[in-house]
Amino acid sequence: MAKHSPLTDEEREKLVAYLDGELDAQTARAVEMRISRDPRFRAEMEGLRRTWELLEFLPQAEPSPTFSSRTLSSISVLRPSPRPRFLRDPTLRRWSVGLAWVAAILIAFILGFSGVQSLAKRNRPPVEEPVDLDQALLRDHRIIENQRLYENVDDIGFVRQLDVPELFGDDS
Repeated sequence: MAKHSPLTDEEREKLVAYLDGELDAQTARAVEMRISRDPRFRAEMEGLRRTWELLEFLPQAEPSPTFSSRTLSSISVLRPSPRPRFLRDPTLRRWSVGLAWVAAILIAFILGFSGVQSLAKRNRPPVEEPVDLDQALLRDHRIIENQRLYENVDDIGFVRQLDVPELFGDDS
């Protein structure tokens, strides 16, 4: 006795669809021809048909009285809320997207301009007040009078050390 290979999943799906009446006429005729010619196919179809018949004897579960109301309430929770008018109307949507882009560009321009201005202020040297020449001459009169003495000094720190009284001792 030759051992036959089992049916593929695709062949079994065709048989189930045939038994459920889900196939179109041409495919149903092809399955019927295969059932009449292939004993392995016919045996599988008979086994599936008997399984379907046995399912009829099982007790049928009755849905609870609140099943439909609970199902409808859960569906209403999952239903998306209606979109705002500007999202439904393509013209308004196009305008709102355009205005959003304009606002974003304007904000970017203002922030960029402000940033450049603050960097420019930081890097700019402080503005010097105009100097009154007469006041400067009066303030620096001693230095100007003694300029010939300062010409030979290389370091101003040395001149400042000469002004320290402890350096030369007491003059009394």
